[in-house]
Amino acid sequence: MAEEYGGLRSNLDGEGWTFLGFVRLLAVIGTSIALLPLQFILVKFFPQAWWPVAGLWHRTMCRILGIRIRVEKRNLDAHRHHTGSILYAANHISWLDIIVLGGHLENASFIAKSEVAGWGFIGSLCSLHKTIFVNRMRRTESLKQRDALVERVKQGHSLILFPEGTSTDGMRLAPFKSALFSVAERADDACDHHLLIQPVTLAYTEVNGMPLVRSQKPWVAWLGDVELFQHLRQVMGRARIEAMIEFHAPISLAEAGSRKALAAYCEEEIRVGLERAHRAEMRLGPQLLRPAGAEKAGANVPLLDNHVEPA
Repeated sequence: MAEEYGGLRSNLDGEGWTFLGFVRLLAVIGTSIALLPLQFILVKFFPQAWWPVAGLWHRTMCRILGIRIRVEKRNLDAHRHHTGSILYAANHISWLDIIVLGGHLENASFIAKSEVAGWGFIGSLCSLHKTIFVNRMRRTESLKQRDALVERVKQGHSLILFPEGTSTDGMRLAPFKSALFSVAERADDACDHHLLIQPVTLAYTEVNGMPLVRSQKPWVAWLGDVELFQHLRQVMGRARIEAMIEFHAPISLAEAGSRKALAAYCEEEIRVGLERAHRAEMRLGPQLLRPAGAEKAGANVPLLDNHVEPA
């Protein structure tokens, strides 16, 4: 992967702005000027109503960048009527994950490492999405961070966690860090043990209508030492990107039994979803996903509930 990404970096160094990329940049700036001041007012003075405008901004960014999102749901019947907070555990591929998930996970704030808060404009955008910044190196801040998590859950808001702790190439997962699921323990205590943890697989499967093969994954994956602005520029030059969000069966901390077991469950569910996305099984439709002979044997094979967000 290092050679492939090194080659991409060399290409990026010589790339300029395309006309499409420049138009999209202007659209991003114009939309942000219109929506971000309103979002600032909501976060500052009406914190309970912060998400609608934030979600609209994320979804609009996806439309501007030509990101078409396919949503898949599996085996959700057991908790279909759950109305409390949810901790979403998702794999992490790119900065694109933020706008893809941020516009679809209602009232959900990201949990990010504390360094992100100091990333200038990026840190400010994260604050407008009510991101919770966690510093795992300073024990003196753990109480303050716990209180922030507890308060957010008590307000009925959900959380988004990237358990890998880093971005990947999108082909495979990095090992999940069970220590990051300590937020599940804290939040679970805060809401009287009614917190659900839902694994979410995120995959980028096509660019410009063609399958995204291994060597092209860095077109969307943000890896190595490529600058954010360089990566943003080349993403804006792509006509269309197809992303897939798959929601897996949620589980409670009590059902998992331990933090390590919870991390292992989420990692396995997301890994299977990622492999399924790479095999393009989603394209076949529910009926074709049944194993051969399932109808004759009367097997009860779950089908997918899915819809597609238009570009």
